[in-house]
Amino acid sequence: MQKRGGKDKASGLVLACALWLWAAPTWAWPTTAFLSRYWHRPLPVGGRLLPHWPAAQVALSARACGQCHIRQYREWRRSRHALAMGPGVVGQLMAAGRGRWAFIRGCLLCHAPAGRQNREVRAALMGAALGPMAHQGVTCADCHVRAYRRFGPPLESYLAAGRIIHGGFTPSNDFTRSRFCISCHQFHGNGARLHGALLENVYGEWRRSHYARAGVTCQTCHMPNGRHDFYGIHNPRFVRKALTIRLRVEPREAKRDLVARLSIMNSGVGHDFPTYTTPEVVATIWQDCARHICPGTARRLVIGRRISLDLEHQYFDTRLKPGQARQLSYGVARAAHATALEARIIVSPDAAYVRFFRAYLARYRLTHKERAAIKRALARDENSRYVLWQAKRPLSRVTQPDSSSSTPPDR
Repeated sequence: MQKRGGKDKASGLVLACALWLWAAPTWAWPTTAFLSRYWHRPLPVGGRLLPHWPAAQVALSARACGQCHIRQYREWRRSRHALAMGPGVVGQLMAAGRGRWAFIRGCLLCHAPAGRQNREVRAALMGAALGPMAHQGVTCADCHVRAYRRFGPPLESYLAAGRIIHGGFTPSNDFTRSRFCISCHQFHGNGARLHGALLENVYGEWRRSHYARAGVTCQTCHMPNGRHDFYGIHNPRFVRKALTIRLRVEPREAKRDLVARLSIMNSGVGHDFPTYTTPEVVATIWQDCARHICPGTARRLVIGRRISLDLEHQYFDTRLKPGQARQLSYGVARAAHATALEARIIVSPDAAYVRFFRAYLARYRLTHKERAAIKRALARDENSRYVLWQAKRPLSRVTQPDSSSSTPPDR
């Protein structure tokens, strides 16, 4: 068991918080003059001089924005952006201690990027409750407000109407381009790598794909029609629409084998599937014996990029590039009491964090408050696991080659 505040303890935070240390001080990816200024940290969403506006317009919390932007607020509240300062991050910040502010600030570059959020986190580490701006994670203001001025994509109807709420509105086409997202969703081009690949390379993966050439941006898929749900790997329906899944089953009577092939194709994801190192997708085929897996009949395929918790080693990278397919081939003798052949694909969006939090709880001596926060994060991440697809083929019916891409309802 490590002592609190020691060097080893700080290194245990590396998976969730310290990746920023590998980044270069300037962008190695294409950007614009507007974005270079716009994403300068900490974000100056407010200022010392308050505009002479109603309190609701001066307030910078998402709840205040939601008084008028009702649909966007409801969508954002269900999104992962709203969870950017969840119990896992908060628990680790508390465990890091007050004396490691430079380290903590690195986490907040993306998890709570505004200056006001930084100050609220500092106060929380001194014993205060986590303030409303920091508690809300990545808020409306982080993307749309600078020095109380409002920014966003061009809105012709808004501008044509001559509306002057918020003291005016500054449009920019950069809000509709993929490079708008790289500030938090892309490591710098000369950052540290494992096996030649950046640990977070969403923009780089997209830029090499045919989606980039076709003008299909991050916003096209993750913010269709300006929605603010930011759907991704945690949403089963969103993921299912982006994959082509086929199961083919055929008998081999001579060898008494059951032969099947499960194919998974990245047919609609504009980057590697899954991107980043956190999620894992597990495909399994097995024989069913009275609603249990017949012993020795299960075969599985893991799709993902697994690395060690200290970020020093890569165990495998089986992710699917856009247009790429991977197959799980099955050839196992039929069990004596087998009644069906089953296949299932399970997505664990937070697989790496589950491993990380379990190790964190086992390895370090934490305060009751820190341990409670990490446990809440672990429970949430364990519950994010879902069945993406499944199929069952009764063996009495497996007499002719069968090809199917049908999908039961998402669960």
